[in-house]
Amino acid sequence: MTDTGTAVIDIGILGLDTSHAEKFTEIVTRRSDATISAVWDGGEVRDETYVTAFCNEYDTITHDRPEALIERVDAAMVLAVNWDRHAPLAKRCFDAGVPMLIDKPIAGSIEDIETIRRRAGNSTPVFGGSAVPYHPSLSEMRRSDGRHDLFAAGYNSPFYYGVHLTDTVRTICGADWRRIEPAVHDAAVTVAFADGSNATLRFDGPTEDAAFGLLDVSTTVRTASIEGNETAFQRMYGPYIDAFLETVRGERGRSDWLFDAATLHLGIQAALEGNETIYPDSSELFAVSKDGTAFTQAYKPLY
Repeated sequence: MTDTGTAVIDIGILGLDTSHAEKFTEIVTRRSDATISAVWDGGEVRDETYVTAFCNEYDTITHDRPEALIERVDAAMVLAVNWDRHAPLAKRCFDAGVPMLIDKPIAGSIEDIETIRRRAGNSTPVFGGSAVPYHPSLSEMRRSDGRHDLFAAGYNSPFYYGVHLTDTVRTICGADWRRIEPAVHDAAVTVAFADGSNATLRFDGPTEDAAFGLLDVSTTVRTASIEGNETAFQRMYGPYIDAFLETVRGERGRSDWLFDAATLHLGIQAALEGNETIYPDSSELFAVSKDGTAFTQAYKPLY
């Protein structure tokens, strides 16, 4: 593998299912320190015509096996929409010592999260999750030290789209979660963090004119509204890719936060579905299993 400290980072994409493959590639191609040269697609969402057109558009080479791609790149983006495939694809990257980005949601079960966490260890850099925490409007909240009292609202399904809220509040609070309580509202929870921060999340906002809204009433009152449109996506994707490349170069710390956020996300599903308080050692948390294959069969990409 290339010394990624100074050289151009050669990236491969594992899965062209979502719009992220095109958007991330467009961003990387404008950079001088990274390139995307290879793709593999599992054929669950896109057909061969799409894959060929993608390769022609972005001057990439398609591979028929993930291993063939992984052995020739410096880093990989695991972008398959089927989160059941994330752990097996990540394992192949770990076996080759290839740093990776794993798209949201990271996994649909604690077993898969722990599989990725154990394989990551201290050796192979891992990044991923939602890009929403990297939106510039949240920069002041992210940089604010100390305790946070957050209120966050989002839209659509609490699992596939709700991960944007979950990853955002975990990033802003910057501490491991300790307790998840169902709120009075059916689609809301309150999360307590180890540093005394609290966050209330509500997931049933309107999909039409979709937006994420956040209010932080800690030492200073801060607000942010992130619309679900192309302009907002572009503003967050750039810093997200920046953070990924910093991870590949070893300029960011360990990714324990990524796994804690993924576990928090599953805990929220358990709290909502069982209407009960969830702790990190709750049996209900370990029983959560979200079927990525079933979701993918019904999935329709934005374009």
